[in-house]
Amino acid sequence: MKDTTMTHAISTNTLNNASKLSHNSIQGHYHSKFGIERFADSHMLRWAMTVGCLMDTNSPAARYGAGVLSRPINGCGMLLGGRKGNTLIISDMHMPYHHRDSLDFLWALHQEYAFERILNVGDIIDHHRGSYHESEPDAYDAETEYLLAKSAVQELEAMFPEMTITKGNHDILPERKLKTVGLPSSMLSDYNAIYGLKGGWTWTDQHKFDSWGAYPFLQPMVLNKRGRWDKDIMRIR
Repeated sequence: MKDTTMTHAISTNTLNNASKLSHNSIQGHYHSKFGIERFADSHMLRWAMTVGCLMDTNSPAARYGAGVLSRPINGCGMLLGGRKGNTLIISDMHMPYHHRDSLDFLWALHQEYAFERILNVGDIIDHHRGSYHESEPDAYDAETEYLLAKSAVQELEAMFPEMTITKGNHDILPERKLKTVGLPSSMLSDYNAIYGLKGGWTWTDQHKFDSWGAYPFLQPMVLNKRGRWDKDIMRIR
């Protein structure tokens, strides 16, 4: 039974998401929101999860939200103890401006929980230079940004060859830019082709799936004073 909906963003009111959808709800986008809330409708108890981000919050790409957003929270989501196994939910990475320890963090979780399914809420790519916001002068130039993002995405694919991604507003910036100059988005290559991926990733706007009756859980990526992932206080059940 498909009882859960994942999409990049619905609203800042996490609790209302499950109510509106009559589904469990998973979203990203709101980097400073990191929590699980529950809503009881006439049929069952439902939950709504917002999963923070895995970007480097000190990178040039993170500055545009400074003073507007609360401090971003690094971490990801998980569905544990399902009938068919565990599910990893990867949060906004914004490659190549992802936190340098984020891939190690995700792999450590996979080693611990042996995930049967990998989901991603989107904004895998940042596209800072293609943004409609002003670009930061010390950010990568457009070509370097693309090549670094491509390399990082391929590294993530090597870890997780099969993954379902709900496209984020940053992921689709190339499509939006085409429309801005009056060209059809159909001129854009498939996302897997753009980044040299092997085809095991599925990109969609919304993903509905069976949670397998799993328990929703948030895993923070706790940073030490140097801004690195603190493995010693990683919260493992």
